[in-house]
Amino acid sequence: MRHSFFLIILLGFFPGVLSADPGNYEDAAKLLPQIWETKYPLPYGKLTKKDPLKQGIRQVARKKGKYWMYNFEVFMPKYERKETVAIPKEDGRNILVFFLWNPAVSEEPHRIELGEPHEGK
Repeated sequence: MRHSFFLIILLGFFPGVLSADPGNYEDAAKLLPQIWETKYPLPYGKLTKKDPLKQGIRQVARKKGKYWMYNFEVFMPKYERKETVAIPKEDGRNILVFFLWNPAVSEEPHRIELGEPHEGK
């Protein structure tokens, strides 16, 4: 009897976790710099726009499952090297950044894909 109760609880709980909405653009914007630091060797620039493509939060399929996808425009300065330190310059460019997030994927819940502003329009 106790096993049946736990099975019912688990079956009711897991679909909610798997389809859980990870958050809004504010939550994703806070996480983006932290995840960037783990994925790319250059320091994160500065967020200039949330949802520049006006697509909202979309769900997309990738090899490891479905992810919620957010799009941002990020200013990335050019860098010059002083020994082992990257020093940002004043000039740079805006790049389109896609932040993918799925709390149900334990192996890689966050991904970042880079693109150009003309893509996806």
